[in-house]
Parts: sequence; structure tokens; C-alpha cells
Amino acid sequence: MTSSTKALGPPRRRLALALALLFSVAVGLLGHAPAAAVTGTGLGPGHLWRGDNASWLGTYRLDDGTQAFCLEAGKRSPVGNHYDTTTGGDVIGVSTDDHARLAYIARTWGGTTDADTAAAGQLAVWTITGLNGHTQRYYAGRANERWPIVLERANQMLAEASSAASKSVAASITVELSDDGTGLIRPDLTVDRVTGGPTTLEPTHAGTVTLDGAVFADGSTTALVRNGESVPVAATGDAAQLTVTASVEFVDLPYGRVTTVGNSPAGSQMILFSGGVAASASEAASVEQLSPLPFQPTVSTITSDTVAEAGTIVTDQVTLGVRPGDGLLSEWGRYDDAGTWRPVPVTVRSRLLGPFLAPVTTADEWPDDAPSVCEVALDVLDGPGTYSTPGCELPGGGYYTWVESIDPTDTPVEAGRDRVGSWRSPFGVATETTFVPWTPTISTVVSDAEIDPGACVSDELTVVDLHPDVPGGVDVESVLVGPFAEAPVVGSDLGPIDRLDPDLVVARETVTIGEDGTYATPCIALERPGTYVFLFSSEGSAVVDDGSQVVPAFADTTVYRSEMATVRQPAPSEAPAPPAGLAFTGSEGGGQALLVALGIVGTGFVLVAAASAFHVRRRRLAEGSDAASLAVDAEALSSFGLGEAR
Repeated sequence: MTSSTKALGPPRRRLALALALLFSVAVGLLGHAPAAAVTGTGLGPGHLWRGDNASWLGTYRLDDGTQAFCLEAGKRSPVGNHYDTTTGGDVIGVSTDDHARLAYIARTWGGTTDADTAAAGQLAVWTITGLNGHTQRYYAGRANERWPIVLERANQMLAEASSAASKSVAASITVELSDDGTGLIRPDLTVDRVTGGPTTLEPTHAGTVTLDGAVFADGSTTALVRNGESVPVAATGDAAQLTVTASVEFVDLPYGRVTTVGNSPAGSQMILFSGGVAASASEAASVEQLSPLPFQPTVSTITSDTVAEAGTIVTDQVTLGVRPGDGLLSEWGRYDDAGTWRPVPVTVRSRLLGPFLAPVTTADEWPDDAPSVCEVALDVLDGPGTYSTPGCELPGGGYYTWVESIDPTDTPVEAGRDRVGSWRSPFGVATETTFVPWTPTISTVVSDAEIDPGACVSDELTVVDLHPDVPGGVDVESVLVGPFAEAPVVGSDLGPIDRLDPDLVVARETVTIGEDGTYATPCIALERPGTYVFLFSSEGSAVVDDGSQVVPAFADTTVYRSEMATVRQPAPSEAPAPPAGLAFTGSEGGGQALLVALGIVGTGFVLVAAASAFHVRRRRLAEGSDAASLAVDAEALSSFGLGEAR
């Protein structure tokens, strides 16, 4: 027995698979099944030889209603004797072929009611099992004047048995499927004949065919089908791999060598039961094929970061699955890759949309004017599972959300493109959204790098990239610290503002920032010499309903040269030079000469000169000049009646 494979269409579009398996045979009697123990009750159809009115040629009746041929010529009649029965393919001591011939004779003529047929059948049986030293003509004579007919008929039976008798019967069933899920089933019977060997029968018998994974044209899964005839079927199920199993069972088949015989403890001859044994042949076959149904991929994603900073590389975790439905596969589709069934490949295209100024809301459609950061592609070759997309860098503050799509055109035609459903994700799914707080860029410049004591300085803040829609704006506190005897190192960090030495905090000024631009703090007067530095901090914008801040808290406590202001040390005071006419060196006699000179111009000048000399002395002393060289002689002053010098 060989399997058959038939092409059901173009080689690249249809695949036919067939599997025919070997037979299994069960047995049962044609007509009434023999009892385990029977008794011969009398003569059946046949002829009684009138020569002694005792010799019989024909069948015998049994108490279970069946008939039997005798197997051992010359032994006593079975009438009145008890028999135990045995059924099998080698229960008679003859060759396999003769066993098949006896089974054929028993099935075909054992139940006859015609005397000549019964007599011829008995003669044919003894011809096979042994004539006990006699000839066919000898036993045919028991038919009296009918002996020529009986003899001729017996040899016709033997000839027919030799050509038609079979040693076994086998059932097989072939299942053929095309790539669209339709196909054919065909049950077959093969008889191993004594003459001619295994022969496949033409349509003769109806067997019961049962399908699993497929249905007949009327939607049923069971039908009577004749051997050798093909019947259309259609595969069912929503799995990627279709498995169709068909089984067939034939019963009451008149083939094979199995017989039932009886043996008597009384020693009377063995008997061959009429009707022979019918064979039951059954078999099952399966075939696997890729389902022609399409499948609908689904994509669920989770962003790598729900809150991040500008410059962060974010990815999208993509989980692929399948959405079942009418006419769809319940699992990922496969395609035939040179004899290996592989998952249908798809490409998941992910776009990171944003930044958006406000939290995104879920929608079925993507905004047509949505800004886009990047687009990445993920080639999926292994079917359902979890994958990570390439990364995208977040450019700045705002809300970002991933969206995904699957386009069947990204799948090669030969890899199952026509069975891939398209996919487009909704917009604004929470698990796909990342928020980057807006931290504005603030640069500051002090109004004056160097001032005199008592002058004032202010801080100028230039703001860039502030969120354009922050209710109430953002308060920024500018903090002036100092003075430092030595200027702090540029680039050093003075630490958190709330941990600074309170004695260093000179002033705090708050400005409210509502948009990008330049803001100036009030001017702060500085008296103490040294170096001062401006720092700034902010608690950010107000907390919104979801607990987040559009602008988070920020601060900058780094020392910048542009934020330094130095108050200069005051210069030392200088005394004016005395008038030329009043100058003196303090040498010996100098005072006398001065007085003489003053006396020349009159007494009125004496008081003036004395007073002038005193004033100069005070200024010089105050300025740290040499007292010895500038002192006016006290005695000289008293000689003018001015009293003691002070």
C-alpha cells in the first residue's frame, strides 16, 4: 500500500499532502455469531446416499441456528455431539492459502439452502482438507443421480475460491489539503488475494468516515463513503497550523482467511461454520497544513521613562500579540520557508510625538499636526513576544507619547503579506507617555563689577525656554552673599542656599518670571569693602492636579565671574600744603624771624599769624606730620600776649 499525493493547484499556491496507514482488522461472524459451545442437532441441506441411507453429503445443523461443513472425511457425524468453537486465521491444519480458500467457501456457500450447493460445498472442503484415501467421484456419488452436477459444481467452487479467496483485507484513507484549507478524503480497501496478491478494490463497500479538524460539504463530521471514491472536505479551526484527521471503518467485509471451527470431545470430526468470518477494516490518517486565515497583530507598549530630563534616551517596550475574531487566526500566522514553518515577519514602526505643552489626552486618531521627535523601526521575525525599540533623545521640556503602526506592505509577499492585518495604536496612552519638566535656562549678570562704598548693584536675569503657559509664573529668588575678603574661586559651588552662613546673606530679592526675557532685581547699596556674589533659586511652578510640576524646583549656587561685584577700599585722606608766605622750616631762629616779619606789618597781623601757625599744626598732626618741625614756640606766642600755646 502506498500513499498518494496530488497537486490541487499551481505548485507555488497549493500543497497536497496524503498519508495512508496500514490496516487493522477485527472479526465477526457473517449472519449469527457462533456460540462458544454448540451441539450438532441434525442434517442440513444436502443428499443422503440411497445406497445405505446413512452416508451424507451436505451441511449439518447446529443448535445455535448455524450450519457447518465437516472438515475430516471418514470420521463420525457431528450430529448429537457437543462442540467447542475456535476462531482465527490458522485454526485448521492447512496452508495459509488453503485457510483462505476454506474461509471463502464458508462465507460464500456455507449458509445455502440448496441441496446441490450444500453437497458441492462439502465436497470442495474435503478436497482441500483430505478425501481420506478416496476420490471426489467417490464422495460425489452420495448425491445419487445428482453426482455429476455436484462434482462439477464443487470444482467450480474450488476454482473460484482460488481466484477470489483472500488472506487479509486492509483499509486506508487519504487526506489531501490545499493551501486554502479545502481538500479531499478517499478511503480505500486492499485485498491480499491468494492469486494475484494485494489488489485495491474498485468502489464496492461503504465505510463510515469520521473527520476531526474538518467538515464535509453539509457541515457534518461523519459520512458513509465508498471505498475508492473521493469526497470534498474543508478544514476548520483558527490555529495557524491546521491538523485534519480522518478515520474510516468498514464492517462485514467478505475477505480474509479467518474462520471459526468446532472441536468435539467425543472425537467426531471437526466442523467449519457456515458464513465464514467477516472482516472489519479501519484506519485513520492525519495531515497538517498552514491555515489560510489572516491574523490581526496587536501592539501594547510601555515607555522606558514616565518622567525624564532633557537629553534622556527613551525606548519603547513593545509587546506583540494577536486579536482573535471571526475569520481570524487565534494565534500568530506562519509561512512556509523552504519546508520550515516560521512566524510571519512584521515591522513595528514607532514614532515619538512631542513635545506637547499640556498633558496629552487619549484619542483614536493621531493629531495631524503633532510634532515628532523621531521614528524608529523594529523588525520582528519571531512572532509574539516583548521587544525594545531603538532609542530617541528627548530634546527638552514637555509631554511626549509613543505611537505605533504595522503595515502589511513591510512584509514580503512570499512571507505571508496577504495574511497580515494592519495595526495603528491610539494616541496618548498613559503607559506610552513621558513628561520632561521645563527647567528654564537662566543666565545672570551683575550691574557693576566694581563699585565704591555706598554705591548699589543689581542682578540682571535673562530667561530662556520657560514653559509658555505656567499659571502665575515662576518666582526666582536672587540672593546676594558676601563680603568675601578674597574673591571665591570661579566655578566653585557655595552649596545650598538654605545652608549658607546667615552672616553672609546680604539681601534676598524675588522676581516673578512669566515668559522668556530679561529681569532685573532692585539695586542693593553696599558699604563694606570686599567681594559679593549673586546666587539664585526657585521652588518652581505650582503643583498641578496630578502632583507634577510643569517647572520643577531649580537653583544655581555656582560662582560665576559675571555675578561678582567688588566694593573698593576707601583711599587715605591727604592734608593741603601751607601758604607760601607762612612757610617755615622749624630751624633755630626761624620763629624769631617770623615774628619780626609780622611785627613789621603791624600789630594787627600778630594775632592772625599766631592763629595760622596753630591751625597748620593741628592739620599736620592730624595727618601724622613731624611735630618737632611744625610746632610753634609757646614762649613766642606768649610774648604776643596770646597765652599758652595749645
